[in-house]
Amino acid sequence: MGQATDKPAIVILGAGPAGLALAVQLLRRSEIDARVIVLEREERVGGIAVSFEHEGIHLDYGSHRLHPATDPRIMNDIRALLNEDLLKRPRNGRIRLLGRFVKFPLNPMDLALHLPPSFILGILRDSLMKPFRKKTEPKSFADAVMAGLGPTVCENFYFPYAQKLWGLDPREIAVEQAQKRVSANSILKVVRKALSVIPGLKPPGAGIFYYPRKGFGQICDALAAEVARLGGEVRVSTAASAVRIENGRAVAVVTDAAPDEAIRADFVFSTINIISLVKMLTPSVPEEVITSADRLRNQGMVFFYAVLNQQQFSPYDAHYFPGKELIFSRLSEPKNYSATTQPEGKTVLCFEIPCLVDGKTWKATDDELRQTVFADMAAMGLPVEHVDHVFTRRHTHVYPVYTQEYAPDFDRLDGCITAMAGLTSLGRQGLFAHDNTHHTMEMAYRAAECLRPDMSWDNQTWQTHREEFAAHVVED
Repeated sequence: MGQATDKPAIVILGAGPAGLALAVQLLRRSEIDARVIVLEREERVGGIAVSFEHEGIHLDYGSHRLHPATDPRIMNDIRALLNEDLLKRPRNGRIRLLGRFVKFPLNPMDLALHLPPSFILGILRDSLMKPFRKKTEPKSFADAVMAGLGPTVCENFYFPYAQKLWGLDPREIAVEQAQKRVSANSILKVVRKALSVIPGLKPPGAGIFYYPRKGFGQICDALAAEVARLGGEVRVSTAASAVRIENGRAVAVVTDAAPDEAIRADFVFSTINIISLVKMLTPSVPEEVITSADRLRNQGMVFFYAVLNQQQFSPYDAHYFPGKELIFSRLSEPKNYSATTQPEGKTVLCFEIPCLVDGKTWKATDDELRQTVFADMAAMGLPVEHVDHVFTRRHTHVYPVYTQEYAPDFDRLDGCITAMAGLTSLGRQGLFAHDNTHHTMEMAYRAAECLRPDMSWDNQTWQTHREEFAAHVVED
């Protein structure tokens, strides 16, 4: 094995928010005297939280925000790295319900003015009838959300949106998805959330978000620079191809960049997709683990960008489209996130199109997507005009899909990795979790605390943290 040194070596797979935050925290621990090497298969750090520049505009893979719910320690660290480039922005989105647009986050006055009285009355009826509905243990996403919110909200919002995001009938989605994805899981919580936008009733952080001036990926760029400043290494365009296991312990990582020269590892952290991780363990894991890995599903995403020769398309940062009749689930205008007016006379729209990898939509050409997307927009009275050009990006692992059968398969993968010394999987991809950026960074901070100076692992504390992670609920 190459690169012999007296120092222990810690190898981190994946340079997204979790991997980079983990590297920074490990390097800041003075009692750990080790080399820290982060491997990233792409040309740039960030994973799905990367940004790129096009026509002078910083673009993300869809809509990303840093939420006020971020742990204060993590928020302070990000502020220290970005300084004045971390902007505090008011939320200004809207959602299409029953063929009409209403403000999002929800505003009670706006709801009353723009939605049919039958919808409001339906919510009130569902709330009054809730105590009389038969109480049974929910067995699916549909059961859990219906029990909490009733048919009016479910049938007009959550059910079609769930089918669009995960490609499954809500009755085929595991109940855990409701627990992790639906923060307002009762009518009372919906009302509280809506009332939180009213002056005098706003809790701290309501109605705002934080966003880097040069795109969301600036967070990962700053973390990577901090890794280098602290003496660590970030190797881009370097994909891990194998993790070598000897006597039940991870001892080395092989990369595509140097297949004949393994990187010695005293500890390996993985933030890459857990499905990919188990398949690169050498010697191979038992066949039943591979079978479980093959059964786990991720929903892919096509990001369709339209470059327009106009200053602004709308004043809204994001539009949400739960309806199944539309191909896209969300539309964002990046210039509105960073409040920039530059470049003059040009803006970009980003449409998020959830789909099966290698399915019809995934394989559609840019011109085919253009026709469908623009026809959908025109049908809603939002014609896209002054189009200069369009282009797409694709990502294979955007949303983990919690089928009714997913849990035993994930547990089998998780158990296989947990049983190995010197190897820990974490982060959104590593724990098959639909989490926000601040959640994945929290996982990284906790993982850094569990590694002892002698490269042993405090598994008991880590499992306690894992239980805390399981309670994470996605912020919209």
